[in-house]
Amino acid sequence: MRKHSKFITILLSAVLAVCLVQTVFVQAFATEMGDDDFGWGSVSTPDEPTEDLYPVSMEIVKAPESVTVNNYENRITDSTFWSNVVLHIVYSNGEEYDVNCDGIDSEDGIVPPIAEIDGYKGKIYYGTNSENEDTISFYIAYAYAEDDGVTCTVSADFSAEKVTDPHSIVSAEVTKLPDMVFTKPLFTGSRDDISNKEEWNEWINSLDVNNSISNHIDGMEITYYYANGEKRSVVVNSSNLKSFALMPWFAIYRVENYGECVDEYGNYLVFQVDDLGDYKFSVSLVSSDTEMIYTAKSVDNPNPSIKPVSTEDTPVKPAKPSDNTSSATSDVATNDNANNNNSTNGTANNGVVATGNFATPAIITVVMLSAVAVMFVFKRKRMF
Repeated sequence: MRKHSKFITILLSAVLAVCLVQTVFVQAFATEMGDDDFGWGSVSTPDEPTEDLYPVSMEIVKAPESVTVNNYENRITDSTFWSNVVLHIVYSNGEEYDVNCDGIDSEDGIVPPIAEIDGYKGKIYYGTNSENEDTISFYIAYAYAEDDGVTCTVSADFSAEKVTDPHSIVSAEVTKLPDMVFTKPLFTGSRDDISNKEEWNEWINSLDVNNSISNHIDGMEITYYYANGEKRSVVVNSSNLKSFALMPWFAIYRVENYGECVDEYGNYLVFQVDDLGDYKFSVSLVSSDTEMIYTAKSVDNPNPSIKPVSTEDTPVKPAKPSDNTSSATSDVATNDNANNNNSTNGTANNGVVATGNFATPAIITVVMLSAVAVMFVFKRKRMF
């Protein structure tokens, strides 16, 4: 009986040793083996990518319902917008990550959860697909590899209601005409009547800049209005305005009160004046996307109306907070289906939450056999 028990003890110890060796082998080499080597899926790390590792899908799981933008250029002015956008990325090996998009608006975008795949450093960035008066449609792209010079990507889309930043310039008007009284217009008729290059050159050579309204606007006052009701005015003179594009029939001016032609809110304080013929001229303020047409002073009409001939004002939406965040789904471009949908929560660097499947059968087997061995030893002591 003792020999039989001793034989069973030795057998269990041998099985236990084999299982322990298998466990160490799996943990040491799992990241280097493929799906077909063990049959339970490979595990990859950002430092050791495999050739068949790639993102199979990406979707928006959280995004704000509205976005605050500069009215003219749709520049996002809400600094917290992208920190409230979250992606869910699934890789071909079953790993899953939730990625916060804070910093995606930087020049280099953000680094993906698996930073490098097959020698290619990935990048997550955004752009806009389409815009209309009320919404902005965003797309987020994840470039992860190159195939014959073509960048491989997966992408996801979402839209947000556009809300005008209260510091956007929404309209402008000329509140005082230029001081100069013109004796003759720069030209009559319309530039649209010019049909070829020869006629164009002949027309330009005939223009006398001394009769140009666009280059003689001293004393003209422009008043511009912000979405919050604030208004400011600038009067043309040599000290605060500078022309940086000078032609006989048009000139572009920038307001020198602010550095780089931008006010403290980021609006471009640049405007263009165009001669339209027959003493008419237009003024366009870049930040308001508005064109205003006026009639200049002349010998025959020394006091024309200050009201514009026509205006095209940009519609304004009242500003409101844009921190209302909700879950969102999107159309997802995928290359393949994920191998496994089961997940276990974990964390990764840079605020990335990782979920995935790992090989555990060997570990469970070791624990169970160890328990059996201990129980047998105790039973043997009681018997003998």
